[in-house]
Amino acid sequence: MKPRRIRVVVVAGVLAGVTACGVPSQDTATKTNPKDVPFGLLNENSGVNQIDQSGARDIVVFLAKNGRLVRAERKLAPPVSFERLLDKLAQGPTPSEVAAGTRSALPDGESFRSVTLNGGTAIVDLSRPFTALSGSDQLLALAQIVWTLTSRPGIGQVQFTLGGAAIDIPRANGSLTPSPVSRDDYAPLSPP
Repeated sequence: MKPRRIRVVVVAGVLAGVTACGVPSQDTATKTNPKDVPFGLLNENSGVNQIDQSGARDIVVFLAKNGRLVRAERKLAPPVSFERLLDKLAQGPTPSEVAAGTRSALPDGESFRSVTLNGGTAIVDLSRPFTALSGSDQLLALAQIVWTLTSRPGIGQVQFTLGGAAIDIPRANGSLTPSPVSRDDYAPLSPP
């Protein structure tokens, strides 16, 4: 073959390869299964908060009922910090939620010492009363914290410490880990 013909064949081959890697074109929209959408993106509170007349924002905390998490909406005046979000979680259920069988597995309002952020990971420094929880309540309390913090945009994992040092925490599958955890680690406790 002549050099010019070889170049034309090579260029045509490269062009065919590049166009084959593009986004497929469609004439109509296709419906995506909601289960294929990453968690939180279909949540009306993700990224955009409803604000009432007083300036308070709608937030989500997760409480417990019958050994599972339940979603509860709350109002929180700005600024909405992670520590204030956990303080709202620590307040527990409202009287009407208690009447409906909802509770909190957190030991008291002093369950955490601090919350910091490192990338997409919230670092929660627990207080000593947290370590006195029974196994099932400790698991539920950790799930409450993880699900509540990861309901906020930009948070995908939670690292737990005690006195600033990483600690082993239980996951729903019964294993212990010193690593950051996500909602997946507590999926069996997810809201019905």
